[in-house]
Amino acid sequence: MTALDDASKALKRLAREFEDRGVTRLPTERALAERLETSRTTVRKALELLEREGTIRRVKGRAGGAYLTNVPTGDLSPLGARPYCGTHGVLRSLNTVKGIPQILHEQGFRDGTTVIRAGLVPAPPAVRAALGVPDTHQVVSLLRLRHADGETLSLEQMYLRAELQGVLRTEMKSIYRTLRSEMGIAICAADESIEMATVSAAEGGALGLQPDTPVLKVVRIGSDQNGRALEYSVDLFRADRTRLQVRSGSTISAQRL
Repeated sequence: MTALDDASKALKRLAREFEDRGVTRLPTERALAERLETSRTTVRKALELLEREGTIRRVKGRAGGAYLTNVPTGDLSPLGARPYCGTHGVLRSLNTVKGIPQILHEQGFRDGTTVIRAGLVPAPPAVRAALGVPDTHQVVSLLRLRHADGETLSLEQMYLRAELQGVLRTEMKSIYRTLRSEMGIAICAADESIEMATVSAAEGGALGLQPDTPVLKVVRIGSDQNGRALEYSVDLFRADRTRLQVRSGSTISAQRL
């Protein structure tokens, strides 16, 4: 797939998201190029494709730009309430145990990871309790930013048992894949709690958000195929770029009344 193909797919997804939000104008070519981590020439060609398809119309001049042609103007109704992240945010299913790179790849996003810091640290109290490690033990600590199509998606703090410190010698993009391929360990189950939280100035700066902006806070304890807790993670997902999905069932079988 060429850079133009990647840019076209990303711009189409962005256009649909803006349409759902009622936004009529795309960012500038320069902003789009930075966002997609590509050249302005590639962005310009991708915009030309969107214009030929009728998705946008481009206007020249000081008030010009790329304007979406299919932004709906709905009536006043609760049914018309738009999702905060639009309908094309990253979908995170709560029924599966997958790493972010795999989730993004399956949904057609270009994934990216920025490792902020990594190393061995004394285990914080919550980590000791979750993993059952003694007070004197260290744990692997990974602080990473996740990106989808060049945009920040989440800030993740992961802790692993010290015996897994071999992951520090890898690129640290997909820990689940590394554990499975190099150590024969699969994170097969996860206990997760999810709540709304607000970010500090430091967290907001990393995520590209203002202080006190609401985010989805996910606390996870991951266990291997033998039921042993190996991972304790706290992830902050941008609420404007993340959707959650869960499938529920009843333990009571359908019976004929």
